[in-house]
Formats: sequence, C-alpha cells, structure tokens
Amino acid sequence: MKDFANSPADLARANPRAASTHIQTCTLSKAKSQRMHDYRLGRIPAYVDQTKLRDNRVLIRLRPLTQVRAENARLREQAGRQRKMKSNAAVVTIGVITFGVLAARDFMKLSPKRQNRAFRKLARSLAKKFATKVESLVVHLDETTIHAHFMLRAYDHSGHALSDNIKRDATVSIQDLTHRVLARFCPKIERGHRKLDRLAAGANYVETLHRSVRALHQDLPREIEEREAELTALEVAKTELLASIDQGRKDLDRLSEEQCAKRIALTSEQAELDTRVREIDARNEDVRTREDSQQKREDGLDRREASVIKDKADLAKERGTQRLVADQLAKRAEEVEAARTEAEKIQITYQAALAAMEGALAEISDGTLRRDPATGKLVMRDASLLRALPEELRVGLLRPMRGLVDIRSRVDQRSRELDRRGRDFEEKQAAVGEVITALAEGRAEILSGDIVMRDMPASLKALGETAEDRMIQAILDLIVRAGEVGVGALQQARDYEIDGPGMG
Repeated sequence: MKDFANSPADLARANPRAASTHIQTCTLSKAKSQRMHDYRLGRIPAYVDQTKLRDNRVLIRLRPLTQVRAENARLREQAGRQRKMKSNAAVVTIGVITFGVLAARDFMKLSPKRQNRAFRKLARSLAKKFATKVESLVVHLDETTIHAHFMLRAYDHSGHALSDNIKRDATVSIQDLTHRVLARFCPKIERGHRKLDRLAAGANYVETLHRSVRALHQDLPREIEEREAELTALEVAKTELLASIDQGRKDLDRLSEEQCAKRIALTSEQAELDTRVREIDARNEDVRTREDSQQKREDGLDRREASVIKDKADLAKERGTQRLVADQLAKRAEEVEAARTEAEKIQITYQAALAAMEGALAEISDGTLRRDPATGKLVMRDASLLRALPEELRVGLLRPMRGLVDIRSRVDQRSRELDRRGRDFEEKQAAVGEVITALAEGRAEILSGDIVMRDMPASLKALGETAEDRMIQAILDLIVRAGEVGVGALQQARDYEIDGPGMG
C-alpha cells in the first residue's frame, strides 16, 4: 500500500486518504435518539442541508428496538445467564463510517449502487467479526461529507455482550477491516495512521481522539473562525510587507544616479538570469509534464490490459458456468423424461391392475370367480386382464382375490346354513302351533310333565342342542307348566288383557 505520509509531520496528522469506522455501545434511550438522527425524524439539525434529505439512502431498515432488546434477553437466557438483564443494558452497538477529505472525493466518484455495496459489505463483515447481526444501515449525503450510520445487535449469537470483546486490539482490527473492505471498491483508499504512530510523530493526544459527528459540527465553526483570524493576521503582515517594499523603493530613488545605474545594470542582469532560469524551469516543467502524461498513459494502458485480462477470465469462467448449467439442465431434462416415461408405465400398469381388479370384483359379485375344490386354484370366466399384468403385480393381486373368494364362499355357506336353520325353526314353530291347537281341542294331554299326542310332529320328537331347539323346548316346557297349574294358559288371549306401549 502506498504510504501517504512523507514526513513525521504528515504522520502526525490524520490521513486524508483514509476511511475509518468508530463504534460504541448504546442503551435503549440512546438508541432511540440515534434512530431519530439516522432517519431524520423530529427536529432537523441546523448543519443538515434539508434540500438533500431525499439523497439519503436507507440500506437496511431498523426493526423495533423492543424486539432487539427481547432477542438480547433470549440470547442471554440461552447462554445460561441467571441474572435478569439490567434496564440500562446495551441494546445495540452504533457505528459510523467516515472518510478523509481525499478519500471522500474518490469514494464519491463511485456509482451509488457500488457505494451501497461497499457499505453493506463492511457492515456485514463487522457483524460477522463479532458474531452478531446488522440491525440498521443508513447513508447520509445531506451533510458536509458522505458517511454511513449503522447499528449492530449488542449481543453475539452465544449471548455475550459485544462490549466484552471490543477492546483496543479489536478497534485496531476494525480499522484494518475497514481499509481491507473499502479498498476493494475504491482502491485509492488507504489505511489511517495509527494513534500510537501519530503520538510518536509528535501529534497532540487531543488531536488523536475520535470526535463524533455532533462534536465536529460544534467544533468546526470555532476552528473556521480561528483559521479566518490567522488569515486576517497574514493579510496584515502582507500589507506591512508591501508598505516596507514601497518605502525601500522610495529610498532607492533617493540614491545617486551612479548607484542607480549600477543597480539598474545589476537588476537587468538579474532579470536576464531570472528569465533564463524561468525558461530552463519551463523546459524542465514541460519535460516533467510530458513524462507525467506518458506515465499516466502507460498506467492507463496497464489498467486497461489488466481489466481486459480480468474480463476475459470472468467471461471464460461465466462460459464454463453456463456450460456446466447447460449440462446440468440437459441431464435434468433426461432425468425428467425418464421419470415421465416411468410414470407413464406405472400409470398404464396401475390402470391395467385396476381394470383387472374391477373385473375380478365383478366376477366375484356374479359368482363366476371361485376356487376349484379339487385343485384349490382360482377359476374365473375371463382371466386375460389378469394374465396381462407383470408377474409381481399379478402375484400381489391374486392374494387378496383368493381372500375375497374365500370370504364370499364362507358368506354363501353361512347364508345357506342360516336359511336351513330358519326353515327348520319355522317348521318347528308351526309344529308347536299344532300341539297348542291339539291341547285346546282335547286331541293331546299333559301327563307326568310330557305332552302326549297321538300324531306328535316328527320335528318335535328329536330336538337337538341348537339355540333354536332349546328355544322350542323352553316353549314346550312353559306350555306343560301352564297346563299343570291350570291357569288357562291355553285359552286365547284377549286384547284388553295385555297392557303396554302400542296397546289399546
């Protein structure tokens, strides 16, 4: 890096080609005041050119400070802090990015878009350095020199306060980082002179202290008045010197003609010498000008050559990236086409399986799909759809089809059994009615707990152990008990003798 300082006196002063960043922690109330200043809310300071307010740029808008404070408390809690966060604890770390006179002039030559990128890059680099996040970033163009205000969250991702990490070494590294980042966008920006180097070169300690923007606006008028007073004193000295020269000229006029002639001759010789010296100086200056122009042209050619080389490299890289993307897209298209073909095959197979299943269900419903008792195999009317399926899918469908056929077979068998039992029960129920009629007409009687009837129905002679037989036997036993006690249970019931819901 080219060093701007050429002497201890230059080193003692601040570097006008440097950019610097200054930060400090800020409580909630101070953060609110800083927000008013950054976003030009409320009363506008007198040093602000209100005609340029619209030129200010908000690059990162600040979220509510209460949210930032709540996030700080949550990070502290996650870090295992037991004590509650103090009411005056830092909420954000505020900072300002400033430029020297020459650095500001070079930086203003950049486009606004490139300036914004430089400010964003520096703010995010600082946030990354301290493991936190950028909360706000505003560029001010309505004051004397371009500068940017930013805010960082006051706690890092681990829940530790930034104030614990921002020591003297950290402030030095901040200036190094500021130069390293901004020099990428504006190569003429240099590293500022270090405080210890300036003190060693003879600078006053007060001169090395960082002054805030507000302090600068307070001090600049006073400093301007002091410089104007010094300029006035120089004007007075100049007037006195001119008066002394006039007096000397008057004294010279009073000299003798001889002395005047000698002096005139000497003056003429001196004038000729001065003319020759000026001519030589002019020639030397012309040579130096041509040399400087030639050097500038050579520097411009070098920069253009470097730019062309860089552009070619970027173009080659971009073309390589485009080829890689094109290859990836072609590969992706092939994969999509293969997936589409596979999906179509699966859809066709699925539709065939669905048709085969629907045909099987229709044959199960019609009773044409059954299991051969001799071989145990399934027999169906049309097996063409099933045979057209892949073997794995066909085997998978045969399993539930067998289950459905077996279920249908069991259901049919059970239905036939229930129909047979129902017919037997109806037959035995009719036989009970015949017995009751025979008892009422005297063609049957009850002896020793049994019903004696000449033509006892065969269905009542051999009652089994089924539920229907037990029910019929219970009815017969009830008829026997009613006949033995003589309650007239065999008489026909009358409607008025039965009471209950639905009667009457």
